[in-house]
Amino acid sequence: MDFTASLKLIHANFFFVDIVGLSDTSMSTKTQIKKIETLNKCISDCTSFKSVPLDSLILLPTGDGCCIGFMQGPELPFLLAVELHTKLAVYNKGKIPSETVRVRIGLHSGNCFLVNDLLGQRNTWGPGIIYARRVMDFGDDGHILLSPSLAEDLRSLSDEYNAIIKPVHDVILKHGSTMLLYSAYGEGFGNSKHPEKGASLRSKYGEEVLRLQKTTLYPSIDLVLTVLDVEKMIVQHKRTYEVVNISNEPIKNVLHGIAMDVDIPDFNDLKIEVYDEKHRECKISGINVDKPDCKEFTTEFNEPITKSDEGKKYTLKYEVEEPERYFENAFLIDCQKFNMSFKYPTGNGIKRPNLLEVNQETEKSTPSKVQPIITQDGNIETVKWEMVDIPKGRTFRIDW
Repeated sequence: MDFTASLKLIHANFFFVDIVGLSDTSMSTKTQIKKIETLNKCISDCTSFKSVPLDSLILLPTGDGCCIGFMQGPELPFLLAVELHTKLAVYNKGKIPSETVRVRIGLHSGNCFLVNDLLGQRNTWGPGIIYARRVMDFGDDGHILLSPSLAEDLRSLSDEYNAIIKPVHDVILKHGSTMLLYSAYGEGFGNSKHPEKGASLRSKYGEEVLRLQKTTLYPSIDLVLTVLDVEKMIVQHKRTYEVVNISNEPIKNVLHGIAMDVDIPDFNDLKIEVYDEKHRECKISGINVDKPDCKEFTTEFNEPITKSDEGKKYTLKYEVEEPERYFENAFLIDCQKFNMSFKYPTGNGIKRPNLLEVNQETEKSTPSKVQPIITQDGNIETVKWEMVDIPKGRTFRIDW
């Protein structure tokens, strides 16, 4: 039986837009109508809209905006959003604020289905349209927001899309479910500020520690800290974990937490990379905490790690300022082997780092008995410590 045919399902890439502030009761009906007509005219003049055959479009007016479904490639709704911002910028130039047309846009790729309206004419509704509306509803003035399904499709197409479509944070949907929101912005389009609505900002680290202790072993962890910029004290953190699954359930993802001494408002400024032992990217699937001094996010493994797997690793890499010139590593689960290296240019006012052990209860630190291995390559010195059989709760600190 062909269930798809009976449901009349359609897959499309949706563009949902509305005019910010149109429901203001102080605005005259004449002004409201003019803004709606201006929005419609700007959209109809966009090449990414008028170049598409009408039979490949789904058009749904919504009063203060519209929803457009493209049954062709995923780039079309995004190109329309960028082009619309350009046209509205030209229209708004020189106008007083009450006359400008400002919009927010939501983009999503998903399914919808055909229904007949009261007059027996074809209409369209379904989850693809609903999610596009929900994505848009999280936006503020100027935002171009994307769901994960469309954002990941576009980011996989080119480095350019990867650079301008960026993960923002998780948002809470109905019934407590969450979705990672993406934002597109660049010169002349989008809004680089994070949307204020719907941020989850709920730490999951406590429950993650409990899960790790029941499911995961770290036979080895390699940590390399590299000073990239002495003046700003920008340090690259590179942590490589060997992972062994000791449970009967596959491990599909991993939660990362980054705490900082400086405020970094934008998650993407950390230049985060996560990849597996084959150097394949592990995609970010959730950002549940995005505070200026703390980031918490989840990445997915390319294949789930099962109990029989060997040689499974993942690497987390990011860059951050370290003005206090110290780093602490606390172990949440047992680790069999831990290598920690610090690389820095000599002759730039950086002292050779010391290794300390920290008592978490008293915060008292004492010099470690582990002796460093020191190597030199030109003006780059590497100080390395090798440690074994580290129980959970133990904390090491280096300062420089």
